[in-house]
Amino acid sequence: MGQQQLYLLVLAIILVGIAVAVGMNRFSTSAAEANRDQLILDLNFLSVAAQSYYKKQASYGGGGQSFTGWELPEYFKDYEIGKIRIKIKKRRNEVTIKATGTEIGRDGKKVVNIEAKVKATSFKIKIKN
Repeated sequence: MGQQQLYLLVLAIILVGIAVAVGMNRFSTSAAEANRDQLILDLNFLSVAAQSYYKKQASYGGGGQSFTGWELPEYFKDYEIGKIRIKIKKRRNEVTIKATGTEIGRDGKKVVNIEAKVKATSFKIKIKN
């Protein structure tokens, strides 16, 4: 009887180990998805903010049909969820907003990476990782 209980104990330890490994994998996948979703939400907000600046007259603190002078809001300069950078392309009259997260992305090597291209009347968000 003691031998059988020992086998059951070993089997139970193996099953618990497998369950813990699967749980950790699901948690890290969930964390990456949550990080990606938050970055997408914030890029949507920033894209609309950039378009608002573009459309607002210069006399009211806007760009007057230009993205030149638009800056990242203060909150996003010290951003806990990742890093956000903007690049204003004057010739194309376009803003590129790049966001890198804190969690490992889909490729399993690099962090979450998303990019938004903002124009006067539209914007497109592309998930890179």
